[in-house]
Amino acid sequence: MIRKIYSYYSNLPVRFNKIVWASLLISLFFILKAYTNHLINDYNYSFSWLLVTLKISISYLLWIILTPLAYSLTKVLQSLVRFKLYKVFQFLLGCFILAIVHQLIASRLDDLINFANSGYLKSFLGHNSMVVLVIGSFSSFIELLVIIAVFLAFDYQKKFIVNQKALIASQLNALRMQLQPHFLFNTLHSIAAMIDIDTKNAQKMLSKLGMLLRHILEYDAEQMVTVKDELNFIKDYLDLEQVRYKDRVTITYNISQEALHLKIPNMIFQPLVENAVKYGIIPTVNNGEIKINIELNHNDIMQENALTLEISNTFNNKNQIKPEGTGTGLLNIKNRLQQFYGNRFWFKADFKTPELYNAKIVLPIIE
Repeated sequence: MIRKIYSYYSNLPVRFNKIVWASLLISLFFILKAYTNHLINDYNYSFSWLLVTLKISISYLLWIILTPLAYSLTKVLQSLVRFKLYKVFQFLLGCFILAIVHQLIASRLDDLINFANSGYLKSFLGHNSMVVLVIGSFSSFIELLVIIAVFLAFDYQKKFIVNQKALIASQLNALRMQLQPHFLFNTLHSIAAMIDIDTKNAQKMLSKLGMLLRHILEYDAEQMVTVKDELNFIKDYLDLEQVRYKDRVTITYNISQEALHLKIPNMIFQPLVENAVKYGIIPTVNNGEIKINIELNHNDIMQENALTLEISNTFNNKNQIKPEGTGTGLLNIKNRLQQFYGNRFWFKADFKTPELYNAKIVLPIIE
């Protein structure tokens, strides 16, 4: 039981000790405010530090117990990517119920403190108690919204840091795989061999190499890029690879113009293209093929219009064994997608036939 309660608090985006300190500081602020108000209005009764401290502290420290419930409402709000009436109703109803529960407990404890001090206990269903409950519930509702806003901010910061780390790891991996001496040597060697034979095409390939490097440097801090920017990077990469393996590979693009302005995570598609070259083209003697398909369509799994990014490559089943691989690249893609979209995505990479490998990502539409 204790372990289960601990798990509820350990899953909060803010550490428990920070929540306690924040509640104490807020309580102190409102205690001093109450004292200042007492001095300004010059009431004809003495200020009771004990009673005021108990009443105010109970109200704010009570939120510490209720924070797991407040965070569950935050999760409901986070799942509201698009406006859905039942989700909004679920969130607001949860907020109202939790605010009333908070005020019921706080007001009843306040009554017990007054009873201990004066010997008089208010009727639970009395008129004054109901007025206090209604007005206090509104205040509790506002406080709850502030708590939820704080949780949202901390969650966003946490996810941003995780996404930033994953993006940096992806970029470093791209640099390591694409800019290693072996890659540069072979690419530059291919371009050098073309200079005397086809000077114009050699210049074009040097330009492509420069564009590839520039793209990595320009978009190194971007979390999201347009499909067009990601596609330009992929084309530059494949153009360079085609210089090396021009007799082995045919590359086909099927791109929906409506998809070009949509946003996707930076360099999310590049590892799949790299795998297509590494496992599908390099071991192939001839007639290798890569097909890239990017389009908008209705996805039955997600039950909404979605962006589909798909790449397939041929596989020489006769001359090679299916690559086992570590699966690290595919796992990194899945983890990054989960950080960006939660569970609102679909990703699969597997052999469709013994001679055809296919990788497919389906994402929610982000303008």
